[in-house]
Amino acid sequence: MIPNRRRFLGQAARSLAAAPVIPVGRLAALHAPARSTEARTVADIAPQDAWVARARAEIPAATGSVYFQTGGIGPSPNAVMATVMERLDFQNRGPADPRYATDMARVEPDLRTQLARVFGAGADEVALTHSTSEGISIVAWSLNWQPGDEVIISNVEHPANVIPWYVLRDRFGIVIREIDLATGTSLIDEINAQLSPRTRMVSISHVSRNNGRTIRTGESAELGDLLRGRGVRYHLDGAQGPGCVPTDFGALGCDCYSTCGHKWLLGPKGTGALFVRRERLDDVQLSWAGSHSHATMDYAGNYSLLPGAARYEFGTRALADFAGLARAVEWMEGIGLERVDRRIQALVGHAIEAVEATGALSVSSPRTRPDRSGVFVLRLPADCDPTDLYNDLRDNAGILASPVRQPRDFRLSIHFFNTRDEIDAAIAAISDRCP
Repeated sequence: MIPNRRRFLGQAARSLAAAPVIPVGRLAALHAPARSTEARTVADIAPQDAWVARARAEIPAATGSVYFQTGGIGPSPNAVMATVMERLDFQNRGPADPRYATDMARVEPDLRTQLARVFGAGADEVALTHSTSEGISIVAWSLNWQPGDEVIISNVEHPANVIPWYVLRDRFGIVIREIDLATGTSLIDEINAQLSPRTRMVSISHVSRNNGRTIRTGESAELGDLLRGRGVRYHLDGAQGPGCVPTDFGALGCDCYSTCGHKWLLGPKGTGALFVRRERLDDVQLSWAGSHSHATMDYAGNYSLLPGAARYEFGTRALADFAGLARAVEWMEGIGLERVDRRIQALVGHAIEAVEATGALSVSSPRTRPDRSGVFVLRLPADCDPTDLYNDLRDNAGILASPVRQPRDFRLSIHFFNTRDEIDAAIAAISDRCP
């Protein structure tokens, strides 16, 4: 018998909600009078923000630690985990049985349609990937590179948007040019200073994981026009984009946008998406293909690719995980992406004030909208080692944060489920360790 999905999801969610939660009391004890985790959570949330308390209760990691690591790996809510479990159970009752396989076959096209609607694309412009890195590599290897061809990246990129270019440099002799995207620099001026007749691609972060700078939608669109006029492909690494800052693929003006589900969208690990402009699909050529990339084929050497971005997908897929990503996006939409953005920005504003009040710490990431994001980066005193601080906070204070590229920079990834009390406690703990 095909299981009742609503009943299963309800049972799974209740089971997850009943799981033990690790209190964060040891951190509060260092910096505030003793009070319960529940009281502390509610006390620093204004009555009109009671939705935050409800959402926090659905995310085990949000109350199991002081979680400022969403920029690395976001914590999934119970509903997402329950969906993955239910779909995996459902599928394995008869993976080749049409009663099950037909239902599971809808997961991917439905998810493409959903991501397109939420993030400003056409369904035929969305490919489902397993990570931002996969999308970056698809784009990086889509050109027939020649020795001396140039790519422009920035000095605030994740290794995922650096290593592919190193490999192409060593294999094909391309040249990597770098722009400065520190807080306050001009994106257009920096790009213009590096453009040459040999430039083939620009690949930079929509939101930098190293300094939190957000490429403004208008300046991105301006850059897209500039590059199209010169026949240069434009790609954005969007790992820190959707769920962290407003993201509209069409409005950004880039040719390609790579992102993932496991950070700010709070989806399962091993899920992602690549957005490719419809008019660029034939230009962004395949370097990897396989079963399911094609629309038609025979064994005499003839084939045609799928007409949309799904051509970049191939092979057996983890459909339960993709169903979990769909549920994560739905869950975030249920909260309200605009409300999430307002909450993140309010918390970042509070973090800026808290850091400035310390005297010893300073703000490294942008201070004003729309340049700033939930990727909040502060600068430590000269004698404070970020890696030692990271280990100390994790092991002794239950605070999960992260060092980044610059030697004295330290990142708090502030999502909507974080609280002002948590920000104050984290900054106080950093100040205590880095006087």
